[in-house]
Amino acid sequence: MISLDELKKLANLAKLSLEGEDVDALAADITSILEFANTVSEAVVDLPKDEAAGAYNLREDVVAPSYPAEEILLNAAEKLDTYFVARKIGGTGA
Repeated sequence: MISLDELKKLANLAKLSLEGEDVDALAADITSILEFANTVSEAVVDLPKDEAAGAYNLREDVVAPSYPAEEILLNAAEKLDTYFVARKIGGTGA
């Protein structure tokens, strides 16, 4: 179970304001999540033991022609040179 101090620290980091029943409910939810994560981390996984263990079988890269930028930019609501212009979402800095 998550301690009250740990919960307060976590709530502070997440900028959450907790009061009354919210504290108990969040503690129960987080405890449940942590227990599940612990169960998953204890799972036994059989991994291949050959030299290629951990390697991915990816297809080879094939160079293919792309659409011309000018054609794609015909769909843009706003553009600058060969770039789409998008409005900034969220954030406070540059």
